[in-house]
Amino acid sequence: MHRLLVVDDDAELAGQIQTVSRFFNFQIEIATNLAQGRQAIAQEAFDGVLLDLTFSETGENGLTFLAELMNQNPSLPVLVMTGRKRLMDRVEVARLGGRAFLQKPILPHRLLEMVNQVLTQSQEVGRRILVVDDDPIVLTTLDAILEPWGLQVTTLDDPQQFWEVLETFAPDLLILDVEMPHFNGLELCQAVRNDPYWGELPVLFLTAHQDTEIVRKIFMVGADDYIRKPIVEPEMVARVLNRLERVRARRKWMGNENDLEASSATNVQVPIIL
Repeated sequence: MHRLLVVDDDAELAGQIQTVSRFFNFQIEIATNLAQGRQAIAQEAFDGVLLDLTFSETGENGLTFLAELMNQNPSLPVLVMTGRKRLMDRVEVARLGGRAFLQKPILPHRLLEMVNQVLTQSQEVGRRILVVDDDPIVLTTLDAILEPWGLQVTTLDDPQQFWEVLETFAPDLLILDVEMPHFNGLELCQAVRNDPYWGELPVLFLTAHQDTEIVRKIFMVGADDYIRKPIVEPEMVARVLNRLERVRARRKWMGNENDLEASSATNVQVPIIL
């Protein structure tokens, strides 16, 4: 059962959400203002938050609460709903880390369908990241940056142990430094791309180099993206989450393709010979 906090001063809509929640296996808690929302978050753990942007009586701004939530718990899925039709709201919600932007008026069952979809996706998204770099400071920095986003990070400072750790940890994303002793990142990426099982693993490079030749080599060996050192936290988080979202989308598409193939196979008409 999912625990969902609804922060909205629309008592009628909140009541309707509460009524239909049993069909979605949700446990709902209602907060009619941001103060109640803050108190609920401080006292209990929720799987997601459904947040209105405007509060008519207090004049509070839901964007402020969204920023607070993302600061405290970046991995908490927050869906925003509003009756305002402003592009700047959509842009700001996306910038702050909101998972969905829902336009009112909207039916309560449709709201919970969207919440359920987002929470399911959040659980399905690959969260394992393997970082290989011979600089312990970089490894500590990346661990501190990525773990608050609900990501499981394993770091490795010795490239000679790379394949053993790769197979044991089974990451959803690989982050490689370009220059390392024994085996550099370019060589490790080539080995990954040449392997039938790991060949599709997303690879992101770290590099302190500015010249275009290094960048060319990075993409020549099959990298998906790269980030320059020194690491800028917002850029790092955005690129990693974007790449993991593509992993999720690809897995979902492949699952749908497999379902279609299975359905087609079971519906094959076998001719009857008389």
